[in-house]
Amino acid sequence: MPTGKATHSATISVPPQKVYDFIAEAPRATSFVPGLSRIHNVQPATAQPGQTWEYEFDWFGLVVSGNSKCTRSESPKVFEFQTISGNPSTWTYKIEPRGANSQVTLEVQYEIPGNAVARFASQPVFEKMNQDRAREIISNLKTMLES
Repeated sequence: MPTGKATHSATISVPPQKVYDFIAEAPRATSFVPGLSRIHNVQPATAQPGQTWEYEFDWFGLVVSGNSKCTRSESPKVFEFQTISGNPSTWTYKIEPRGANSQVTLEVQYEIPGNAVARFASQPVFEKMNQDRAREIISNLKTMLES
């Protein structure tokens, strides 16, 4: 199956620990990831490698449900998880100090399901939509954390 990658970075005017704590609380992601409608059955409650949860995500009209697993939790530098079922992907949030601020980078690597590409006429259009979504996620984080 073909794969794609979306990435976006921004400086957020809060310390890295605050960014990490916000991102690493799995259920909170529904507030800043467009299309993510539900996260439940989080086990254990604290972010750590091996933590799992179930999700429901509307990927441009294609509803995907599945299980996720935290693969890296290095406070306050990296939070990474994989969607194991549904549509396989790896989401990596990297947080680097920039003085009193944080440089936050989101990188999402994902498998491109053929049924989704068919909906948008081409793989480049689908990839651009995912890139726009990564930009929106970082923008939402910036707005929420700086207010």
